[in-house]
Formats: sequence, C-alpha cells, structure tokens
Amino acid sequence: MTRLSLQGMKKLTAEQISTRVLCVLVALIVLVFGAFFLIGYDVPFEENPEFNAPRLTDLVLVFIYVLVTATVALVAAAAAAGLRKGGNRQTVTNNIPTAKIAWGTALMLAASLAATFMLGSSEPVLVNGVEYTDAFWLKATDMFINTSLILLAVAVCGVAFGISGYNRKIKSIT
Repeated sequence: MTRLSLQGMKKLTAEQISTRVLCVLVALIVLVFGAFFLIGYDVPFEENPEFNAPRLTDLVLVFIYVLVTATVALVAAAAAAGLRKGGNRQTVTNNIPTAKIAWGTALMLAASLAATFMLGSSEPVLVNGVEYTDAFWLKATDMFINTSLILLAVAVCGVAFGISGYNRKIKSIT
C-alpha cells in the first residue's frame, strides 16, 4: 500500500490528481446518497404520516453545502492565481482566442441570468400542500433552472460544432 504524502502528490500530473479527486468525490457521493436511501428513508413525518422524513436529510444537506463552498473557494483561488500569473496578457493560446471565450462566457451567463429572472414566473406553487407565494424566490428558482438549460444547450451546440469540423472547413476555403 502506498502512503499519501505531499512529496508524492507533487510528482503526479494534473490528470492523475484530477482522476484521484474525481474517484474520491464519486465514492463520497455514492456513500452519502446510499446511506440516505438505505438508512431510515421510510420514516414517516410526525405531523403528516403521508410524507417521509428520512433520518439522514441533514447529512445530505451538509454534504451539498460543503461541496458548493469548496467549489466556490476553488474557483476564487483559481481566478486569483490566474490574474496573478498574467491576467489577460495571453489573449490567444495555441491559436485559440481564450480571452474572447472567457469574456463571451461571462457576458452570456450574466445576460442569461438577467433575462431569465425578468421572464421567470412568480405564480404561486403548491409545496407539500401549502401555497408558496414569495415572488422573488419563485423568479430566482426559474432563473437558475432556465439559465442552466440555456447554458447546457449552448454547450451541446458548441461541442457539436467542434466535432463537426465545420470551422476547419471554413478556414481552408478562405
């Protein structure tokens, strides 16, 4: 069995580190959600026995909060490191306009968030038999769902365009 040490981690490539982190995260997710569904999932809710009150709901919520917090911290650290190392000096890397892509992505995200918030529904919804009427949170929920769908569709179109080779055909003609 190999020992985990900082010296050993420094010798690993980025791909090896990424693979190990992914495996650890998948194992933790399977463990937490497996425990959630297998330990006390069918416990009836005291106030209304028609609903379940799983025992490990708090574990799942804390796990999600930890993952989101760690993700935000890593994104902030990566952005700060990127700005320290050179900022926008390299606007083109390997003939790819990285600065344009980064700015385009950020602007599309901001525009999508603003547009989907404005167009989001504030119609009350029925949640566990109780009508929920907070207009801001109803619109915010619609905003996040619809923005996710828009960005997913754009990503799929981008991958399809990249795979198609159409961009290379245009460059060879000109």
